[in-house]
Amino acid sequence: MPITKNPAAVALGRKGGLKGGPARAASLTPAERSESARNAVQARWARVKSQRKSTEVSETETSDAALLNLLDKVKSSTDPVEIRGLVDQIERVVFHKQMTDA
Repeated sequence: MPITKNPAAVALGRKGGLKGGPARAASLTPAERSESARNAVQARWARVKSQRKSTEVSETETSDAALLNLLDKVKSSTDPVEIRGLVDQIERVVFHKQMTDA
C-alpha cells in the first residue's frame, strides 16, 4: 500500500517554506547574509572537491589497470560533470602512455 501525504499538510508546509527563507534573509544584516552565502559556497565546493578526489587517478599512474579503472567509472557514472572529469583523466593517461612509449 503506497504512502500518501495529506494534501492540506503539504500545502501548509509549502506555505511556511515559501515564507521562511525571505523572512530569515530580511532579519539578517548584510554582513551576516554575506557570511551565510560564503559558507554555502564553501560547502558546495568542498563537496565537489571531495567527489573529484574520489574519482581522480594520480598523475603518475598510467598503468593499463588505471586506464581500465577510469573506463569502468565512466560507464557507471550518470553525472555529466564527473564523466567530463574522468574523460579528461583518460586523455591525460593515454597521452602520457603515448609519450613514454615513443
